[in-house]
Amino acid sequence: MARILTIRLHDGGAVTMGTSVPEETVAFDGLGKLLCLKIGDDESESIDVELIPREEMPEGRHVIRDQATTEIAYAADWSRVLIAGWKKQPRRPQFYRCCVWQSMLICACMNALLRGVKTLPVHGAVLETEEGAVLLFGESGMGKSTAFARWRSYGRIGYSDDMALLDFSGADGMIRLRRLPTWSACREGRNEWNYPVVEELPLAGVLALGRSETGEDELVNLSTAQFFAQCYRSMFYWILSYAKSLPGEMQKRLADGVRSMTERVAAQYPPRALLTSLNGTRLAELVETAIRGAGDIS
Repeated sequence: MARILTIRLHDGGAVTMGTSVPEETVAFDGLGKLLCLKIGDDESESIDVELIPREEMPEGRHVIRDQATTEIAYAADWSRVLIAGWKKQPRRPQFYRCCVWQSMLICACMNALLRGVKTLPVHGAVLETEEGAVLLFGESGMGKSTAFARWRSYGRIGYSDDMALLDFSGADGMIRLRRLPTWSACREGRNEWNYPVVEELPLAGVLALGRSETGEDELVNLSTAQFFAQCYRSMFYWILSYAKSLPGEMQKRLADGVRSMTERVAAQYPPRALLTSLNGTRLAELVETAIRGAGDIS
């Protein structure tokens, strides 16, 4: 293994990615730059994901076979995920590179979770505050990117609008969040953005996201069951399509791990939803209210 990227977690454990394929160095080096990680060559650690030539892809253990972008399969001993891209990059190299690094991140985290590493990529927008990160989760089309853009328009900080890494490894019980590259930013070529994954943000708040029917932003209480269901969906979102082709025993281990992490989130944060409107004016105010944990608001 010639080149390795390692995301080290707070209290031990790591997510590792590697490649020795010269033609994939653009995608691999680009991911290292986005994550602000130094590429190393230490082969002592297990590799969760390895970029390989397409002709070396094994048969029969495919997770995804997408002729437009990548092929993904497990190694013969199920120890690591193998990813192979096109021999020649397509007409839209930026789109291709996004597919490669996003697949690498998701599969590396999924494989690390199967090894017992307490981390998971979650589907949501991250609003950064002085107290830490506030995670907005909800179904696609609910307005995460719009709320994220509004937050930034107020001069507030935010870099990840669809994927972040939750770190549950801390012995102190604190859940931490790490920025991950945003698909839309990379697709649009915002090369000035980066995502220093070594920087930990305490998870200060978690809010389900919905649409307001009043024309103004609202913060409302949810039932515990509603909150858990929406959280669980967002926690499983990125790995679901990759996991469905795994053997049943591996699927069960993944599901048990995701459920355990979802239970921790649901137990540590009040079950609330932020309902937003394009014409709303209270987004920043309500996010701060949520962090302070003010009493009933519905």
